Amino acid sequence: MLNWYALYTKPHKERQVQALLTARGIHSYLPLAPRSSHGSHAQAFFPCYLFAHADLQFVGAWTVQYTPGMRNIVTFGTNPAPIREDVISALQERLAHVTAIDEEGHILEPGDRVRISSGPLQDLDAIFDRHLSAAGRARVLVHLLKRWTAVELDTGTLKKAPALPRREFAAIRAT
Repeated sequence: MLNWYALYTKPHKERQVQALLTARGIHSYLPLAPRSSHGSHAQAFFPCYLFAHADLQFVGAWTVQYTPGMRNIVTFGTNPAPIREDVISALQERLAHVTAIDEEGHILEPGDRVRISSGPLQDLDAIFDRHLSAAGRARVLVHLLKRWTAVELDTGTLKKAPALPRREFAAIRAT
């Protein structure tokens, strides 16, 4: 039966395993997110994991298990653990809209409260406004001199903080 399975890879081998599975005719999904620091290449959203869509009884679990770069197929007990199609679809849909992540890998969305972790504005609270570039630049709003000021920073210098009510964000953004 055709199912999705989580695959556990060696560090930084997710793309290699995906390419080898594709060469063997096995469809896979590697969730990617933008880099949190300099560089334009996306990074694995779940480091050391990707998903394969296969009938393991037909292709043989060993075909997947012994792919170079693999550690193992995620199991419950001794059986590979199937993942529901709707879970993979929801993950794909959610990650399709991610444009920025913070230094810890949390997704940043407009209105999210963040703390600046380095640079001249270190330890100031801000509000994430929007992603600006593939190089990891973002615009945040910082309250300085009794007004909200737009500042461009690297997303790798941001750390997500507890949520700000959307109504409050809209009022801040309008100023």
